[in-house]
Amino acid sequence: MPENSKMSNIARLARLAGFAAIVPLFALAGGWLDERQHLGFTAWRSACRSAGLSLTALFTFTLELLPMAVLGALAGGAGLQIVGICLRHRKGVATASLAAHGACGLGMAVCLPLCALAFPLPWLLGGELFLTVLAAALLNRLLGGRPSCAASGMVLTRQLPSA
Repeated sequence: MPENSKMSNIARLARLAGFAAIVPLFALAGGWLDERQHLGFTAWRSACRSAGLSLTALFTFTLELLPMAVLGALAGGAGLQIVGICLRHRKGVATASLAAHGACGLGMAVCLPLCALAFPLPWLLGGELFLTVLAAALLNRLLGGRPSCAASGMVLTRQLPSA
C-alpha cells in the first residue's frame, strides 16, 4: 500500500473519530456542569436505580436531573451540523457527518441504560465513546459506497419539461 494512501486512510479515520466525538463530549461537559451544580448525575443514577430501569424513568429523570447534559448533546449535534455544512465540499465529509450522527444516536441508546448500573463512570464514558467511534466507522464504510453530491462534485439540477 502506498504511503499516501495509508496516510489518507489515517486522516479519514481521525476526521471520523473527531466528528463522532463531538456530541458525546458536549454532553459530557453538560453532565459535568449538572454534577457540579446540583449532583445531577449522582441523583440521576440513584433515581433510575430506585425507580427501576424503564424507558419512562430514563427519559423523565434525564430531562429533569441532567438538563445541561441534554443541552450539551443538542449543542454538540448543532456543532456537528455546522462543521458538516462548512466542510461539505470536501470529499467524504458529508458521509462522515451522517455516520457520526447515526453512531451518536446508537451510542446513547445503548449506553444510557448502562449508566444506571454499578459500573465505574470512566468505564461507561470510555465505552460509550469507543462504541460511538466504532459505529461511526462501520456506518461510514456502509455509506461510503455511494458518493455524496458534494463529495462527487455533481450538480443537482432539475430539467424542466419542454412544452
